[in-house]
Amino acid sequence: MFKWIIIGGGIQGCSVAARLLHHQKVTEDELLIIDPHREPIEAWKSFTNKIGMSYLRSPSVHHLNPDPYSLKKYAKSNDYAQAFKGYYQRPRLDMFNQHCTELFDHLGLQSCWKQDTVEGLDYHRGLWSVTTASNQSFDAENVVLAMGVNHRPHYPEWAAELKAEFPDRIMHVFEEREGINLNHSIAVVGGGMTAAHLANTLSQRSHGLVTLIKRHPFRQKDFDSDPGWLGPKYLNKYNQITCYKERRTLIQKARHLGSITKGLYVRLKRHERDRKLTIVTDEIKKVCPSKKGLEIKMKNSPPIQTDALLLATGAESSLPGREWLSAVIQEHHLPCAPCGFPVVDSRLQWKKGLFVAGALAELELGPVARNIAGARKAAARIAESS
Repeated sequence: MFKWIIIGGGIQGCSVAARLLHHQKVTEDELLIIDPHREPIEAWKSFTNKIGMSYLRSPSVHHLNPDPYSLKKYAKSNDYAQAFKGYYQRPRLDMFNQHCTELFDHLGLQSCWKQDTVEGLDYHRGLWSVTTASNQSFDAENVVLAMGVNHRPHYPEWAAELKAEFPDRIMHVFEEREGINLNHSIAVVGGGMTAAHLANTLSQRSHGLVTLIKRHPFRQKDFDSDPGWLGPKYLNKYNQITCYKERRTLIQKARHLGSITKGLYVRLKRHERDRKLTIVTDEIKKVCPSKKGLEIKMKNSPPIQTDALLLATGAESSLPGREWLSAVIQEHHLPCAPCGFPVVDSRLQWKKGLFVAGALAELELGPVARNIAGARKAAARIAESS
């Protein structure tokens, strides 16, 4: 039996694990982290490498070590060149990842790791029982649900059928598979940070034509929500709202979906000026196979010819772990808002010994719940509860 089981070993789950171990709320032998990947934050590393991210969007104090100034100390002690960028001191990705790795090594996180997929959760006699795809069962006093959403890519209606017919020509960036041929022409679809990073990277590396297709003009924002959501400026009023439909509406309005930083905007416009990138602002009507690959028919612009389509259209808007969590909700009468997401207390506890982090905690934490700042907040609340 374990004292804590964390389901999900990404940024959210590892942040909670690091906090519990750091504050000695649990020992390595008492903690189990279950995740489909081989090692901590592997999906994060793979994704950020795929899109060619070099600096994070978040500032220097947002990382996985409980000490907010740990990353700045780490950069100085290891003499990193250009460790941070801009007014908000955004950290280098490689430095951030190495900082995580050394933190995990120091805390012994890998010894708590189990590569497996969770398929069920039950509660009996004061303990939670987690079942996995390998037909194993693990009991714990406490469980943290820290599953992500990126394993369910969102395909626009026009792409869904064509994707099945041409899997090598239409791909989603959230798919865990090999990248596309850099000798071919590529069209990136999307208007947010992921699409912008991809377009920037491909413009530098690809030998073929690169096109970025987005539905709206560039929206320049420093962060994915106003920094006021990190503290009392907005959260005091938010916490007084008892209607969860209203909370959900506020979260949706607060998120700067489809926004990019000024730095990325400048780089994309430079690539466009240098004719390494074509930027099209219009809606896609239909995509058809052609002799040259694919023909993208636009609403108001001339058709676009490309060899491959790379979608950066986000994840499906659904409950993380829905495949097995829906049955748990029903069986144990777990309270949910009209949107289907958990209604939890201030400690992020859903039921005795059952805690949430990441997207599952957003009705309590607000619009920052899914990012690194939200991971820090969730970790702190969960650790304080034990």
